[in-house]
Amino acid sequence: MNSSKSAFIATIVVALLAIAAAVFAFRSVSGEELPEIPDDNFTAYNPSQELEDEMFREAERLITNNHTIVRLFLTHGVPVIKEPYANTTDRPLGNPPEDGYFYSASPTFRTFEEVEELVRETFLPDEAVRIINNELDNEPYFSDYGRIFGEKRENRDGVTLGINEKFALDLYRNPYFSADFPINWEERVSLNLTALAADECELRVTLTVNGEPTVIIRRMTNYFGEGWRLDRLIYE
Repeated sequence: MNSSKSAFIATIVVALLAIAAAVFAFRSVSGEELPEIPDDNFTAYNPSQELEDEMFREAERLITNNHTIVRLFLTHGVPVIKEPYANTTDRPLGNPPEDGYFYSASPTFRTFEEVEELVRETFLPDEAVRIINNELDNEPYFSDYGRIFGEKRENRDGVTLGINEKFALDLYRNPYFSADFPINWEERVSLNLTALAADECELRVTLTVNGEPTVIIRRMTNYFGEGWRLDRLIYE
């Protein structure tokens, strides 16, 4: 792509796998193929080819992470270890855990640190805290379950990740829990990426929301040179 242009645009074609992974294929397009949306506040910035490539890679990583985090905190959670005395009627996952959290049975997420690290490497600090605590000005941020994940005493398998019991029970009872979620991540996801500075981009992400293509605007920032982060979770 010609870096002399005042902005560059890329389309990301997303193929989301069923196990919370996302595979992105990049295709650069010209302004004629994918017209830019005028922005009166736009400041021209021409990134080097190396920086442009880095921005592409980081946009891929962050949107992939965002999708994984949405699955973890909103739509799918993780499998849990049943407590004693499980039955098929009133206690499908066994006795309610005393601390309010079931143990994770996920081979990928076994500790709270692993979940927290994923969130913190994806979002700016304030947003990461809101997601982890499900809190915004003392109100629930994205659900009414409260904090979704927490730290438990290590069990015999070395697992310390706990999952909110109400969240886990609702997911278990309703295997189509995610069907009412407004964003369909299985549909094509496209992204317009405009470099605003060496450490900042504007992202215009087109997603299928409630059956209609919808543009969601986010910022991507290289936070004090420590790595690129999104400003807000894409979840509604």
